[in-house]
Amino acid sequence: MESFLAKVRRTISRYGLLNRGDKVVVGVSGGPDSLALLYCLLELRDEFGVSLHVAHLNHLLRGEAAAREAAFVSRLAEDLGLPATVEARDVRAYRKECRLSVEEAAREVRYAFLREVAARVGARKIAVGHQADDQAETVLLNLLRGSGLAGLKAMVPCREGIIRPLLFVSRAEIEAYCREKGLQPCCDWTNWDTAYRRNKIRHELLPLLARQYNPAVVPALARTAALLAEENELLEDLARQGLARVVLERGPASLLLDREAFLGLAPALQRRALRAAAVEVGGGAEFEHVEALREIIRAGTGALTLPKGVQVRVEGGRIRFGRPGRGAGEAPVFSYPLRVPGVTSLPEIGRAIRAEVLPPPERVVAPPHEAWLDWERIAGPLVVRNWRPGDRFSPLGMKGSKKLQDLFVDAGVPAAERRRLPVVAAGKNIIWVAGVRIAENYKITPATKEALHLVLEGEEG
Repeated sequence: MESFLAKVRRTISRYGLLNRGDKVVVGVSGGPDSLALLYCLLELRDEFGVSLHVAHLNHLLRGEAAAREAAFVSRLAEDLGLPATVEARDVRAYRKECRLSVEEAAREVRYAFLREVAARVGARKIAVGHQADDQAETVLLNLLRGSGLAGLKAMVPCREGIIRPLLFVSRAEIEAYCREKGLQPCCDWTNWDTAYRRNKIRHELLPLLARQYNPAVVPALARTAALLAEENELLEDLARQGLARVVLERGPASLLLDREAFLGLAPALQRRALRAAAVEVGGGAEFEHVEALREIIRAGTGALTLPKGVQVRVEGGRIRFGRPGRGAGEAPVFSYPLRVPGVTSLPEIGRAIRAEVLPPPERVVAPPHEAWLDWERIAGPLVVRNWRPGDRFSPLGMKGSKKLQDLFVDAGVPAAERRRLPVVAAGKNIIWVAGVRIAENYKITPATKEALHLVLEGEEG
């Protein structure tokens, strides 16, 4: 039987979770999963050529117990000779402010903390301790909610710098590894409270399925999630291509689609294209919104307001996505150093740019609000700023350069929106006009070893 460490090594290698020279922030709660994660990464550290930084967050939800866990992780990191960041955040206050459940609020605060630590210490990866049982629980949780492929694929081994090396090992294997290493994890008794739906699935539904239907239900569900993740990725690529074919005009906070061309897409691609369009202009859409919007599009006239204030109007053979108060008038002048990795807020236009350095994708199919660039070709300080009169740029697929003003005209960007389009520059060279095009000299090639991945997000994202 394959050992615990061999399984983790295989997951890291198969999915390219680590690259030599990576600094990795390891989220350590003190429980068995995170302790096993930390110790196996320690065992594999030299083999993969990475360095580790421990991060622990006290959610201020469990009083003295949480304080003891924070002290435990601090001592552990010190004993192992590892740098550590241990902080506390008020999850209850965040929950009240954002009107979320405790679980949702804790998750959002935790990931925000981990990303902040990674940006602070210059780490490219964040390792978390999700394992196969967590994956099975997530699949069932999303299935019971009525999710599509995007939910049933559950968690993936690597996404946006978050890596899950333990995703294909079970809770039983982790507990055996902890015993073998003589580890004594902290116990969070809230994990046994079946008032939480996930705990109810963990302690009641999964054991029932294992007893009466399939003793290997956990690896079966984990395998299903892995297959669906690959199929979902294919459909996402097809949907992005489909959306690109039906776009007539785009701005930083607006999108105009051709109705007839849209109706020519398969229903599955229509749903995904509509969600992608809503996200591109800084919003979002659930299943009910998407289906209501498809009805309006089929009828040929009507309007609908989506989450985060995105308004969609269908008339005259066009589908227009937009946000009130965005994209109108001149934006104030702005210029900020681009945080890599990290998020650079652009409050003047209500947007932000997320940046990270990742292995290059095998095939680049990116929507206009994303960019993949050759990291090794980028020299000089990175800044994100407005377009300035006289700016020149070498757009992808073109020899020589042209004025940005001419590029905007060719791309159909309205004059009032041009100052609201962020421009990313490396020194004096423009490498990306967000929402329009990357520079030819910085594109991904077969020789690219590391890629700078940029995403233009809405302020709420």
